Amino acid sequence: MSHHGGVLRRSAVLAPVLGLLLTGCAALEAPAPAPSPAAAAEPALRSLPVPEDAAESRLEPACPPADPAQPVTADGLNTAFAEMNLPYWKQSDVGTTAVLEDGRVVWVWGDTVRGREVRPRMADNSILVSSGTCVSQVLTPDEGPIVPETPEEFSLWPLSALRLDPRPGDAADVTDVIVVYFSRVQRGISNFDFEERGTTVATLTVGASGVPVLTELRELTPDLPDVGSVHWGAASALDGDTVYLYGTRNTGEALVYGRELYVARLPLDAVADGTAMEFWDGTSWQPEESRAIPILDAVDGSSQRLSVDLVDGTWVAFSKLGGDFSDTAAVWTSENPSGPFTAEPLLSVPFGWETGVISYMPLAHPDIPTEPGQMIVHYSRNITDFAQLFRQPELGIPRFAQVPRP
Repeated sequence: MSHHGGVLRRSAVLAPVLGLLLTGCAALEAPAPAPSPAAAAEPALRSLPVPEDAAESRLEPACPPADPAQPVTADGLNTAFAEMNLPYWKQSDVGTTAVLEDGRVVWVWGDTVRGREVRPRMADNSILVSSGTCVSQVLTPDEGPIVPETPEEFSLWPLSALRLDPRPGDAADVTDVIVVYFSRVQRGISNFDFEERGTTVATLTVGASGVPVLTELRELTPDLPDVGSVHWGAASALDGDTVYLYGTRNTGEALVYGRELYVARLPLDAVADGTAMEFWDGTSWQPEESRAIPILDAVDGSSQRLSVDLVDGTWVAFSKLGGDFSDTAAVWTSENPSGPFTAEPLLSVPFGWETGVISYMPLAHPDIPTEPGQMIVHYSRNITDFAQLFRQPELGIPRFAQVPRP
């Protein structure tokens, strides 16, 4: 059955955050793909169908070309998001980014509240493209999510995104390849019963039309409904011909809301191939995930999703310090993608449970040109009253800030 219609659904990160407050939640009856006898121990990683009309996606409204002489500021973005009037984007969270060759910024969002006249009122995911402070939305022919549900009706929530150069097999007019790591999520009937079951990789290309178009979908990790597993793709970063993929893990420890952080790597030509992953075991990169060790512990760890970037030769992670219940965002820096990382509190981001509007999952955007010595960051916001979220989605629009560039 569909997960859309009039059901009031939680937002992509609001649910797991609030779910930590609950005890005794029943496990979902989790459907699983029927493996062949030869693959019973470890299901094959599938390529999934892309909608046949994906190439007909469009951008609305039109925006002028990006002006590199006009840096973007947090104030400008806050004003732009508060004032924009897009019928298919009223509020969302996540907002991982990739900066295109022409200077435009692709924003990939999770559960997205749309206008009162739109059905369904919420889509699993969406994409905005900004040029300076002018913002357009990518619309598919059916005006639904950019990346559709899996055949099992699992929703896809974005984790992190990378911008790559065109590959040998791409069309001649392709200027950008965008790789987005998505979490496969099985939804339940209530606001809090859900499971993250693995990671799927979506590839979009940008050609002469300037529209990011979905071209490929592939599973990175197998179906594994285990809350104690590492969820890969929570952050990703490119260094030369290697992609570093970060994973977070909920340890289940009482009153510990941060996540352990792990790191793996993939060759640039295999960014969607989970069989090519190598995992950091504390001394070397090797192919066995079971030997991977955390590079950050959970007590002072990150949120479920975070950003990790290579900034001017330094590896920079940005997240809530100690998880989303924390009131402080921090930057972690290291000379190596595997750490050791040193944390520095940077920004007050009160969780805000007592106010009814919570703030969570800060992400950094060092590739967006801004004022010298500064870095654009943002954090997601949401409303604990789901009915109010649909009445007043503007209360949950993300907020932007500037912090010192590491």
